[in-house]
This record gives sequence, C-alpha cells and structure tokens, in this order.
Amino acid sequence: MKSLTNLFRIGNGPSSSHTIAPFHAAVAFKRLLPSEATAVRATLYGSLALTGLGHMSQKAIIDALAPIPVEVVPSLQEAKGHPNTLLFEAFRGNEVVLTRHYASLGGGEITSTDDDSVNEKDIYPFRSLAEIKDFMNKGRLHSFKDFCLCYEDPSIVDYFKRVLGLMFASVERGLAATGRIAADKNPRLQVSRNAAAIYGRAKRITDEGSKRTMLISAYAYAVAEESACGGLVVTAPTCGSSGVLPAILYYERKNLRRPLAAILDSLFTAGIVGNLVKQNASISGAIGGCQAEIGTAASMAAAALCFIEGESLYQSEYAAECAMEHFLGLSCDPVDGFVIIPCIERNGMGALRAMDAFLYSRYIAPLKRNQVSFDNVVGAMKLTGDSLAAAYKETAEGGLAEILKDGR
Repeated sequence: MKSLTNLFRIGNGPSSSHTIAPFHAAVAFKRLLPSEATAVRATLYGSLALTGLGHMSQKAIIDALAPIPVEVVPSLQEAKGHPNTLLFEAFRGNEVVLTRHYASLGGGEITSTDDDSVNEKDIYPFRSLAEIKDFMNKGRLHSFKDFCLCYEDPSIVDYFKRVLGLMFASVERGLAATGRIAADKNPRLQVSRNAAAIYGRAKRITDEGSKRTMLISAYAYAVAEESACGGLVVTAPTCGSSGVLPAILYYERKNLRRPLAAILDSLFTAGIVGNLVKQNASISGAIGGCQAEIGTAASMAAAALCFIEGESLYQSEYAAECAMEHFLGLSCDPVDGFVIIPCIERNGMGALRAMDAFLYSRYIAPLKRNQVSFDNVVGAMKLTGDSLAAAYKETAEGGLAEILKDGR
C-alpha cells in the first residue's frame, strides 16, 4: 500500500479523478516539454471524455499548462489499458515533438507507462487487513497510528494536522456560503447551496436524535457543495465523497467536544480502511461505481468514529465492513456529468450510514461475531464493481443521469 498522504490529498473539486488527476498529469507533462513546443493537445478517454465538462477537466488541464495554448479533445474511442486515460501531445507547428500517456486511478492518483516520475511507490508490505492485524498482534501495536508510524515518515503527523484543519475549514466555508452551483442549462441542475439553510434549521430542532441527524447532514452538504463549486477540499477518499468523513469528525469535535488528539489520530484508522479499498478494489466511480466512493467514505468514517469513541479494533472493522456492505451495488450516475445530483445528497446519506454502522458496532458487535470480514466485503465490492455496466460508472449514461437528462 502507498502512503496515507496519497489518500488524503488536498486539491480543488469537483472531482479527484477528473479534476485533480488531470491537473497533475498536465503539470507532469509540462515539466517534460521541449523548448520548441508551441502548443499542446490533451485527449480524454472513457469517463474523462463523457463527464469532463461537468467535472472541470478541461479547465484543470488548461490552467496547469498555462500560458501554453491547449486544445482539450474528448474522444469516444475505447481507451487502451485503463478506462480513464489521458494522451498529451506537444506540437511544434504541425509536428508532434512529445507524447505521454497518463491514467487517472481515482482519488487524484495518476500513473503512466511512459512517465515514471508520476508513479507512486508502495511503502506498506501488506495487502489485507488480516495481514495488518497479524502484524499488529505480533508487535503488540494497539492502534493503527502505531502501525502506520512503523512505515510512514514522522512528518505525516504534521500533514494530518493540516488535513484536519482543511477539512474543518471546508465545513465552515460551506456553511457560510450561498448562491447557485454552476451547471449547464438542464433545469434539474439549477440548484442553490443548501448547507447554510439545513444548518440553520438543525440548530432549532429540539429532538436530540433528529438534531444530530440534520447537523451531520448540514456538515456533509457543506463540504460536498464546496467541492461541487471547485473549492479546496481533502479527498477522503475522493472529492465526490469528500463530505462524509469531515462531517463525522466535525460533529465529534464541535458538538460533542471530543479531544482533538483523538480526532486527529482517527485519520490513521480511516486511512488504513480507505487504502485497503483503494489497493484491493477501487475508490474510483469510473471503475467501481459510487460504492467505491461513498461506500468507502462511509467505511472510513465509521471506523474513525469507533476509534474516537474508544471502541476496539474489532469494532472498528465491524463498522467499516457494515458501512460498505450496505452500499454494495451503488451506481455512479451524475446527471449531465456534474457533481450535483445525486452526489451532494449522497454525502449526507453516507455520513448518516457511517453513524449507523458505528452504532451497530457498539451495540450489536459485542453480541455476535461478524461472519463477514472487512477483507471479504472489499472483495465483494470489487466483484460488484466489475459486474456493473459502463452506464453506471461515472459516464452519465445510466440511472438518474439517464432519467434526468435534458431536464426530463
């Protein structure tokens, strides 16, 4: 597995795989440009081609390569290798002087067959939670933080302080913001930010259970709307699902006054959960559907919540498994390719399911042994994602995207 710093990336929404990754691919290509290059053409394939406009892929690439003139071309030809592929070509007049291929893996990570500088290296010699738990038992390590610091650079602690600060800042910006979310002319997508209104109403609710539900929803909406508007967020594990974990952590700190140190250290627990999904299945909606994004985010948040609330490692695994199991099969069907419908509301629902999974782990896990391990459910998620038709993998060709296209 790779460093957790590569799971919690900092960047602008609305999409880690369609905005952050193309931006970094363009930056990498720019570093290689020969001095005689006068223009660049970027060709997008797969989900990048079909939903790039709504995900601001073109803008990200043009911004990264500025001031060099750039033509961004969506191609409906089948990509070779990874479905989310980018081809960059540099020109001197009509002559191609440099080409490079990049693939967007999800969560902002890119890989390349002809530019090794972007290929991230593994630092953890493990492939499953079972292997990690065995190592922890033998080494008498009591937390995922202890485990991670056996492999991570110590600077990750300071990086996580920055990550947590940015997560909380994205909640607060989103709660304060109003106005419309940019979209095309589809009347279904002419929506305004709602986080501030939800938060205002939540504060007036007297029933404590309902109040908790709506506060967490407001926090998740706040970050998801920030991401949809191109704001700065933290991938957790993606931009499209970036509201789930921050909503839970913000509620724990701001409303329940849980210790900041515990909330900070919970990122190690959330990170291991997300990293295992990323390695053994996918965190990309274009590969595994929305189960890979919202499902993973809910698993990360549920496990982190168990850590903050002092539950056992077994209960953290129970919560992570439970959260993912009940998102299996969730399609990725953004209307017109914009990260608005159903993405924003799904962040709220993902955060609430994380809370539910935590409650199951607290009150049900001690009564019975879970027959489904976290490794089992990640394997099931990969099988399910592999079986989903392309229309349900961030192509805006199926599900709600089909039903609501053209304002139907």
